[in-house]
Amino acid sequence: MMFLQILAPFENLTPLNEENILKALTILWQGLLAIFVTIGIIIAAVALIRFCILRAERRAAKRSERKDEETDETAAR
Repeated sequence: MMFLQILAPFENLTPLNEENILKALTILWQGLLAIFVTIGIIIAAVALIRFCILRAERRAAKRSERKDEETDETAAR
């Protein structure tokens, strides 16, 4: 009996209450949206980092090719 008295203020919290379902669905779509936005931000950050690394590697390779060419030209003289 005491247990029912404790739950008395929450008697409108029935599982099939339309108002509760709408509140739960609102929280659900907001949470899912936040998850997908976070995943999208992580994917974009990884793609940006990958792009920057590849660009830096290409520039380093070009620099080393130029140094090799300059060394070959110097040796040929």
